Amino acid sequence: MTTRRTAVIAGVAVALLAITVALARCTTDPAPHGEPASTGTGGSRADGGTTATGPADAKAAFELTPALLQGYAKGLRKEAEIIRRPGRGTHYGVTISKYGEEGREAVAASGLSLDDYRAIRDLVNPVFTTLNFQGKIGPPRSMDLERAPEWKQRLAGDPFDELSPSSAQALRDHMDILVPPWSEIIALTAQHG
Repeated sequence: MTTRRTAVIAGVAVALLAITVALARCTTDPAPHGEPASTGTGGSRADGGTTATGPADAKAAFELTPALLQGYAKGLRKEAEIIRRPGRGTHYGVTISKYGEEGREAVAASGLSLDDYRAIRDLVNPVFTTLNFQGKIGPPRSMDLERAPEWKQRLAGDPFDELSPSSAQALRDHMDILVPPWSEIIALTAQHG
């Protein structure tokens, strides 16, 4: 009986190992033309095209526009409203997902697609987070740079340099409508974390 059980366990272990190896190969196999396989999903751009599929390419391909940022500001205000709701708790933000009701509500308030809202958030949040830790916007926050040495260079630079020149200018032009709700969200969620 124990020999049979050992054989079954060994068979399961071999199968799990084979699945692990196969999955690992899927993420590193080259695409048909010798380019790395995609690890992200495509989204839409403001001009109606699609973004590149890699995470780094998606940032470079998505351009922030005044209309997108105005919509995003509406979504941020809705996120802050959701977080302040009685009985909800403020220890976590709004998850922007097609599965959660709160996220769909914030996206609907923005008038943007879910993919566009996420793409904007992925571009704006790192810039605002850096500006926040530089003490230029939002509620005061600090970090121990000895424990986060990668932030030393980030805090010394201009966070807008992470964006294309046109996206950086659009974001600078809309700071007045984006920073207040973003800062409110940070203040509400940071007080518990």
